[in-house]
Amino acid sequence: SSTSPHNLPFPPGFQIKSQQSEVTRILDGKNIKYELVDISQDNALREEMRAKAGNPKAIPPQIVNGDQYCGDYELFVEAVEQNTLQEFLKLA
Repeated sequence: SSTSPHNLPFPPGFQIKSQQSEVTRILDGKNIKYELVDISQDNALREEMRAKAGNPKAIPPQIVNGDQYCGDYELFVEAVEQNTLQEFLKLA
């Protein structure tokens, strides 16, 4: 039986990194400026991200515009597919 690629054992953080690079690739392609915040070394930043997301278990990437929470990776991809990225990023 063949395993789907989704069942392969990725190293910890692999999915986060690939999702993050997908987000930055799309933003770069649309010339949207952003700042990456690495929460892995800083518990205070991690707590702040989770507070903004309103989810104590939120994992990166989470997208925020200033103090406005935009959404997570799934919502980001959905916005790209539906051509509503400007609205999602609260730029419209």
